[in-house]
Amino acid sequence: MTDGRDEGQMVSDALLDNEIVNVIVHTVNKGDGGFVVDDRREVLEVGETVQRLIDQLAKIYAAKTGKSHGRFEEDAENYPVSKFLEDYFQKGSSDFVSTTLNMAKSLRKSVQGTASTGGHVFFAHFRRVTDKTDFFIVAILNDELGAALNKSKEVVDALHLDIKGFRLAGRVNLSSWAEGADKYLSFIKGRGQDKVSDFFKIFLGCNNSVAAVLETQKLGKALEEFVQSKDMSEDQREEFLRSAYSICKRYTDKDLPFEVKAFANELWPESPEDLSNVFEGSGLDISDGFIPDKRSLRSFVKFTGGSKNWRITFDRAALSNGEIEFDTKSEALVIKKLPNELLARLRMEVSQNGEED
Repeated sequence: MTDGRDEGQMVSDALLDNEIVNVIVHTVNKGDGGFVVDDRREVLEVGETVQRLIDQLAKIYAAKTGKSHGRFEEDAENYPVSKFLEDYFQKGSSDFVSTTLNMAKSLRKSVQGTASTGGHVFFAHFRRVTDKTDFFIVAILNDELGAALNKSKEVVDALHLDIKGFRLAGRVNLSSWAEGADKYLSFIKGRGQDKVSDFFKIFLGCNNSVAAVLETQKLGKALEEFVQSKDMSEDQREEFLRSAYSICKRYTDKDLPFEVKAFANELWPESPEDLSNVFEGSGLDISDGFIPDKRSLRSFVKFTGGSKNWRITFDRAALSNGEIEFDTKSEALVIKKLPNELLARLRMEVSQNGEED
């Protein structure tokens, strides 16, 4: 029973996660002669069902691991999606239907000759309500055969969109892009999905070459966040970070790319999703595919610092076993158990200075 309001009115009255600006779907079908675009010529009406679909897509995409982050390629001739979106979002010279139809045609070119089966391509421009950030998401969804009960309580076939199982999707932070941010584009790059996702990366025109040093530093920050979230003791913290260091050093030594899912499974096997969720929720946009930087990895197990006249490097273990103490109030380090040779030199230096006075 309804209260007489239409679906759109009920959506507007609800507390929304995302304000949908525009949404449309085109279908890329695979036929005997290759892929063809079955297009739609008007945007979808934003009712309760469409709102729920886009909210789910946005939420599931944000939670998925195995994403690569980057920016648009500068070559807009060969990678035209950036030009299409620029005309739509920044210049306002193209409407949403034309923009997405051009993108669907570009996708058709990229997917030709691949093993992809195509699917329904959803394009959505939405604004996150909490901070008014604009996003554009494109995701390929497929039909899934399920079962339903009809009015006679008979079980019948029922096709529905496989929202949770999508493997090909990308997202542009339109607001960050317009503000000139360094990274604003991402796409799903699942483990072992390189050959499948390559055409989608090409379609988006995503340049995901990343600086290994920066990505390794961000990884260290995410690990610190995880340690704090688990309220680990000093010994647990040290063991955890040393294990992270060992895993990443193996990646470096063997020239293996970092992957969030594989890393989390090895480092925190009892509940890898907990670690993955911290990575995804940190806002650091840690990319898959980089080779950890060996020098930057040292920060996982060592503290290093200095000034014009001195430099110090010590393991985390020195803090946990009491060899070095840090006084937060005075912001001073107290070093204990100095080696005999250093003690002798320091005593001699102090003695000589006293005689000179």
